[in-house]
Amino acid sequence: MGRRSSIRPRRHRQADHPERAGAPQRRTPPHSRPCRAPVPSPGRPKSSSRSFSSASGQGGAADGNVRVQANGIASGFAVETRHARQGSRGGLVELGRYRLEEQVGQGGMAVVWRGWDTQLRRTVAVKVLHAHLHSREEIRKRFDREAHAVARLHHPYILDVYDFSGPQAQPSYLVTEFIRGQTLRAFADEHPFDPPELAAACLLPIAEALQHAHAAGVIHRDLKPENVMVRDDGVVKLTDFGIAALLDPDEKFTVTGSILGSPSHLAPETIEGKPADPRADLFSFGTIFYWLSCGKLPYQGASPAALLRNILDGTRRDPRAVRPSVSDAQAKIIARLLENDPAKRYQSAAEVKLELTQLLREAGIDDPVRELAAFVRAPQAHAADVRARLVARSLEVGEEHLSQKRTSAALAAFGRALSLDPGNARARGRVDRIRRRERLFRLARRAIVAMMALAVAGAGGWELRAAIQRARAKAAAERVAEEKLAAERSARETSDARSRTVPPAAPPTVSAVLPTSENNRQRTAPPPAKPAEVLDVKLHVRQHAQVTVDDRDLGDSTLFSLKLTPGPHRVLVRHPCCDDNSQLLTVTKNQPGQMYKLDYGPAKPAQFEVLNAPRDARVVVDVVGRGPVLVGTASNPLPYSMTQPTQLATVTIGDRTLSIELKAGWVNKLDYAQGTP
Repeated sequence: MGRRSSIRPRRHRQADHPERAGAPQRRTPPHSRPCRAPVPSPGRPKSSSRSFSSASGQGGAADGNVRVQANGIASGFAVETRHARQGSRGGLVELGRYRLEEQVGQGGMAVVWRGWDTQLRRTVAVKVLHAHLHSREEIRKRFDREAHAVARLHHPYILDVYDFSGPQAQPSYLVTEFIRGQTLRAFADEHPFDPPELAAACLLPIAEALQHAHAAGVIHRDLKPENVMVRDDGVVKLTDFGIAALLDPDEKFTVTGSILGSPSHLAPETIEGKPADPRADLFSFGTIFYWLSCGKLPYQGASPAALLRNILDGTRRDPRAVRPSVSDAQAKIIARLLENDPAKRYQSAAEVKLELTQLLREAGIDDPVRELAAFVRAPQAHAADVRARLVARSLEVGEEHLSQKRTSAALAAFGRALSLDPGNARARGRVDRIRRRERLFRLARRAIVAMMALAVAGAGGWELRAAIQRARAKAAAERVAEEKLAAERSARETSDARSRTVPPAAPPTVSAVLPTSENNRQRTAPPPAKPAEVLDVKLHVRQHAQVTVDDRDLGDSTLFSLKLTPGPHRVLVRHPCCDDNSQLLTVTKNQPGQMYKLDYGPAKPAQFEVLNAPRDARVVVDVVGRGPVLVGTASNPLPYSMTQPTQLATVTIGDRTLSIELKAGWVNKLDYAQGTP
């Protein structure tokens, strides 16, 4: 480590490589031997039928999108190979104890070789810095930082570093584990992650890797599909920490006037030149999640300047518009990851991991690692199997919502089934039935309103006609009586000397004999009822939860905006971590936009699954403030009572200890292999 290494030729011996021991020796032309390191002529790239990819060789490429593949050797590396070839026809190239056998990748900064560790007798990847870059101190420093960044990390989903030559050695090289597989970019280009839940299963381990890196003070700063490797067995690994930022006050590394990273995946604050922050990694993670879910990058532009402008403006299409099979829950996670304001994003990779786990669990995917491995082995067949299970799951959820009269949630579930399987007759029938019922309900409601209006109008008209008839009859009777009285007065006054003419009584008019005030009150329609006052209300829960208000399903979210009348309302909060909580919410007249915080029910116990541990190893859970609690053995762990939806705990399994965020109501996986002695 750190000492000057030299390249020296040596004769190939069969016994030097145990994988070839005992194999019949064949003479092959020097140019066809994969272990040779000949210098290719310009314009004649080296070819290979199968790429065994390992650590990415990029880091200084102008476009930031160099793919790891076995074709083409950078001209800068010809210096080393030319030097190694002198005086050694057919000899193997060696760097110290490492024999370079086949080039498997290259980039603007380095070339990656499949090598053989002659001491530990294992296959490794050797990343060799280009000779023409060795004189540049900033490049050597970046190479050195990559070694130190990854040396801090030990995680099953991060590429392991075995050895480093030191920044002053010439040539400088970095030795890592060798991955038989390909980049996520190459794999996804050939095998789309559809249904999109497969994208969540693929990136969940990367979220765990980021959580580990950020906890160790390492920010990747160059997350992109080319820096995620997919092993042939389905394990994904995060690679290439070449421009990582180490969160130490004495380790500052910036390039004046330069933007480090790949343009399509840069966070807005990075474009604006602000300091590195773990949330910038989460934005880049969101761009990969969008791309893997939809098949297209979220931000595009005709030029680099247009691309960066679209990122700063947040100009992108909704993932559901690009690929309709993306679920609402998955679209919400992507949207939050891609918030331009870092304060509105997830604040840690642990939150992202929790959301992805919940998303997959609600989709019926309880073992994402196994699902991903099966997909990598047989992409088309397993994708079809996952799609069928998701359709069945959506139909089941829709029927459950329908039985509970949560029509909007049922319609969303059946719609999700149709987005996955447009020809599904059962889902189509349920959707048509719900819409037909809603249409009939609307028609019935309109009919009832019309009948009530007609009834009121009819009752008022009959009353008015009856009043007029009564008035006419009364007027006629009074007229007859007046005429009789007038005749009697005329007869009595006939004997008088003076005759006097009595003026006839004026016939009464209808207006003079209108109904009394009591009748007026009977026929006058009552004034319309004053509409109930409605207030704008916001409801907030700490994590995504299913919320129902007065038997009206509001869906799944953390923030709900609705209109409610003042007074009491029944609210139901559902979350996998806790028991259902039915609570009475009293809305009062206050300032507009008032917010009410909703609570979960009591937390459910945390379940455990212990991996890679002796069956009789004791499992002890220690949560701050509660003390250690024995929860059984590795083969039969017991549930652990929780007081919160999530709690940080130290778990001891036999002779090893690990820190974990316990999740109430979920099966928490405890990996003995990841524990520290």
